[in-house]
Amino acid sequence: MENEQEIPERINCPYCGADNHITSELCGVCAKELLVPAQVRAEAKMRKRAAELTLPAPPSHPVQLPAYRLWVRLLVIGGLSLVYLQWFRQTNYFSFLDHTNLLIHEAGHVVFGIFPRFLMVAGGTIFQLLVPAAFVVAGIRQGQNLSWQLCLFWLGESLLNISVYAGDAVRQALPLVGGGHDWAYLLAELGLIAHPAGVAGVIFAAGSAVIFLSFYFIWKDALARESIEMGRSRRW
Repeated sequence: MENEQEIPERINCPYCGADNHITSELCGVCAKELLVPAQVRAEAKMRKRAAELTLPAPPSHPVQLPAYRLWVRLLVIGGLSLVYLQWFRQTNYFSFLDHTNLLIHEAGHVVFGIFPRFLMVAGGTIFQLLVPAAFVVAGIRQGQNLSWQLCLFWLGESLLNISVYAGDAVRQALPLVGGGHDWAYLLAELGLIAHPAGVAGVIFAAGSAVIFLSFYFIWKDALARESIEMGRSRRW
């Protein structure tokens, strides 16, 4: 048996003289059989495979994801941040979302109208939170990433709106639909009517936390440049 180091990598065809790799069975030029012993060819193939296994992996080139997936989300965060800051600039701020919140709130009183008075009055606030929360869950289940993240912001914004309503329980300066002040009744029943500012502060803090959570998820997807999912048939 020949020594492993004595096996050449190349061999000349005995018929046409063409250069061939020693693992080849036929000449690449004249197609005649190369006179290489089977044992030598097998050992050469083993050496070739061993060398291939020890070769360093080729450098991987990361896929370049579209930059707009980052910038669109950054613009969304910037725009929503401006909306959030209005609560610090204006007393009793009423955002563009609060028109929808008001309709949902009043619908909640109707939906909870079959329950005792406390639940019926609280139903407006409960329903005002349930609706955006339901959209968040639906968006997550359908894989609509930006859609449910925007709905999560809506949920937090709805809490901010509720905090304004709760803080007005004693002063009752807000224009109301239907006459009665929900939170004046609710806080009186809960024994907290002397602390409307404290209750409003807790609700505002909860809403702010939810809003910043929505920003976190949008920012996380922005850095990963995830595709923008707004629906099953809308993907960018």
